Amino acid sequence: MDFGFFNQLLIIFSVSVFAIALFHRLRIPDTLAYLMVGIALGPTATGIIDTSFDITLLAEIGVVFLLFSLGLEFSLANVLAMRRIVFGLGGLQVMICTLLIGFCGLMLGFSPVGTLVMAAGLSLSSTAIVSKELTRRNELRSNHGQLAIGTLIFQDIAAVFFLILIPAMAGIGENSLAVSLLLSLGKGLGFVAFMVLFGRWVLPRMFHEIASTKSEELFVLSAIVVCLVAAWLTHLLDLSMALGGFVAGMMLGESHYRHQIETDIRPFRDILLGLFFVSVGLMLNLDLFLENWSMILLASLGLILFKATMIAMLAWFIQNNKKHAIRTGICLAQSGEFCFALVALAGQYGLLEMSTSSMILSITIVSMAATPLLIRYSGPLASRITQQKQSKEPKKAVDVISEQTCDVDRHILILGYGRVGQVISRFLREDNLPYVAIDDDPIHVREASRAGEPVFFGDCRRTELLQAAGLERARMVVICIDSSRAAQAALEGIRSINKTIPILVRTRDDNKMELLKQGGATEVVPEVLESSLVIVSHVLTMLGQPEFSIRQRIQSVRRERYDILHGFFFGQSETLRTQEGEDCELLQGITLADKAWAVGKTVAELPLDEAGIHLKRITRDGEELDIDEQLRLTVGDALLIKGTQKQIEQGEILLLRG
Repeated sequence: MDFGFFNQLLIIFSVSVFAIALFHRLRIPDTLAYLMVGIALGPTATGIIDTSFDITLLAEIGVVFLLFSLGLEFSLANVLAMRRIVFGLGGLQVMICTLLIGFCGLMLGFSPVGTLVMAAGLSLSSTAIVSKELTRRNELRSNHGQLAIGTLIFQDIAAVFFLILIPAMAGIGENSLAVSLLLSLGKGLGFVAFMVLFGRWVLPRMFHEIASTKSEELFVLSAIVVCLVAAWLTHLLDLSMALGGFVAGMMLGESHYRHQIETDIRPFRDILLGLFFVSVGLMLNLDLFLENWSMILLASLGLILFKATMIAMLAWFIQNNKKHAIRTGICLAQSGEFCFALVALAGQYGLLEMSTSSMILSITIVSMAATPLLIRYSGPLASRITQQKQSKEPKKAVDVISEQTCDVDRHILILGYGRVGQVISRFLREDNLPYVAIDDDPIHVREASRAGEPVFFGDCRRTELLQAAGLERARMVVICIDSSRAAQAALEGIRSINKTIPILVRTRDDNKMELLKQGGATEVVPEVLESSLVIVSHVLTMLGQPEFSIRQRIQSVRRERYDILHGFFFGQSETLRTQEGEDCELLQGITLADKAWAVGKTVAELPLDEAGIHLKRITRDGEELDIDEQLRLTVGDALLIKGTQKQIEQGEILLLRG
């Protein structure tokens, strides 16, 4: 038996472990770690991985799962609600950048096919890096964050078109370009139509039966099979396998199993996608990079300046705010992972020379490496360009939290915004008690932010974040972190700043109870049956609320079958079904864009009963409004709705599209 493939795959995984650990400490995206592994192990560097090693198929499956995940997140309702940004800013950006980059490529002597691949790839930005950096910096809800996300949505759609176009270019030898393109488009539209019918009539029934078995293994396997079968069908049609993954994800994204599927396949996707980026690094000719490093750096700088300027001009035209437009341009100035996919696909069809591929990949890698730094300094750069006064240092997460909580006083600081943290915040809000929450789950933060909750992304063990959240002004701290070690570290940090503030700590069990008490915790509550209600009773007692009133409210919650505890923001660690197989009730925040159907409608006109959802709260300009049937909704209102995943998705479509 030949173990050559196994040995080289083992080397890749082993080196990747150390590279990712190092890059995490340096706060550099994992994508670049995998790329560096491929470059370092490649034939033009150390030569540890020789040219006979072929992981093309595994790498392509990784791209299939990437597009599958994007398809799951694709929401036609959101696209239509943000159509001015998506099709206006995004459409113009892709079209203009592709044409101008293509013109420059032809002037520089590149082949027409190579120019097309280069222009298409470089015009697209990195969805993975930009969205992650905006979330980490608590800027996803900002004006420039919304402009960037809307543009990235159209870029994802354009990438699907390019994935159809490249195989069409490969068929020019047998047919004319027009015939080849029409043939590929016809195949693509036919496949999409088939998948729409299949997704509407077959997939829901199939996954309902699978979910009823309550077998996680069967559920995950079924999702993977659907993805791979769709990719296989597009391969049979001489189209990109990634197209099949995207369409399959889009079909399943319309079902109420979307979040569960996305969570379950994430480990498979990340590993296979990592192999794809390693394969891209293996394709890079390091000798060519070293020989032409000055030209590559100059071209990367030119790309960043060109895209930043073009996107800023278009964003300014769309929104008429110069500073937000410039920040949007800086955030999207890089090339992205779709460029790697397009180059790899063109290489499979023999449409690109190795030197051209290496040049495009080198420019993309350099621009992606600069992205975290560019996003970090986008604020000061935009202020300098617009000649607005701002501190010389860029806004860090600490600064963002400090600015948004500076007016909050005598509040409750909640560390950890899982289920328990959300229950506590709900009771505090009902008693009009101010609070600020910090959580390290980006999905929790994103969903809560959409609903207007004062929740920020960060590590609760960092004392500077706690100070930024107003620890010295806070009335009380509640620690709801799952890890006892992290809770202890947060406790030590709090006591090093504030010796007297009451601190309540929730733990999974009582193993660390005495240690936490010795560390300065005022109260330690182990999680048992009705732990959420117990913690809430402690919080209200420590805040001075009447004991009789507390008991009365807790008993009222029990009499109402725990209605106030139903529904939670979906995060990375939650499931959509209970152990008994029943659908969980979730919360979802919806911010009304300017084209949303519900804008201008009264609460009484909303089709809430039709979708089976409950409207829990309306927030406008940071203030909670009384839910009155005659209240008329406006652009920017944040609606908090409750229901099962299926009900929420139906309600979201009705509110955004009508």
